[in-house]
Amino acid sequence: MKPMKHYFLPLFAATAFLVSCGEASQTPTSEASKANAEVDDSRLADGIYVINKVSPKVTWAAEKLTGDGHTGNLFIESGKFRVENGGIVDGLVVFDMARIDVTDLTGESKENLEGHLRSGDFFNVEAHPKAELKVNAVASQDGEDVLNGSLTMNGETVDYSIPVQIADADVPGVENGIAIRGKFNLDRTKHNITYHSKTFNDKLDWFIKDDVAVGFSVIGIPTN
Repeated sequence: MKPMKHYFLPLFAATAFLVSCGEASQTPTSEASKANAEVDDSRLADGIYVINKVSPKVTWAAEKLTGDGHTGNLFIESGKFRVENGGIVDGLVVFDMARIDVTDLTGESKENLEGHLRSGDFFNVEAHPKAELKVNAVASQDGEDVLNGSLTMNGETVDYSIPVQIADADVPGVENGIAIRGKFNLDRTKHNITYHSKTFNDKLDWFIKDDVAVGFSVIGIPTN
């Protein structure tokens, strides 16, 4: 891994990712946040880190072929990772799929879509209430850090290589933590979610794209 930058990231103001339908994009950096950032060539401190459950943000965005779509959140139930020799070597993040929500709708429409997402057409949370991301390693590839992980969702495990940004994070009241941000496209069909996928049935009257945009921003806090 390349040297880490050191950022001031208050616990309740970790930089989040905004995900629009079909595309995840990083929130533009303000002049104020630039003023708080200063380069520090130190590596990450070794140890076990637990993902803080107050401020993590994991967002999703799905889109129809017509361009309209929906956005929402995934919720982390637990997560931890291990740093050795200044780099992340492994970890595990568990998601509570029964809490998947929709953020672009309200009222009955929101409730109906959330219920549909939890059904057998999509994430089948009755049979698969949890999803797990196993972090296998974080390595430097072509000048950027890449998280290599295996995501088990809806009973199917798929390997992903996810570009990430990693930095020391000043967390009030505790030792320095680690901030991790990234975005990637999740291929839902590889997780056996084929509802209205043109790849599997091109005779339907409308289709949902196979790729779902996912963005995340979390902070890991060192354990004693």
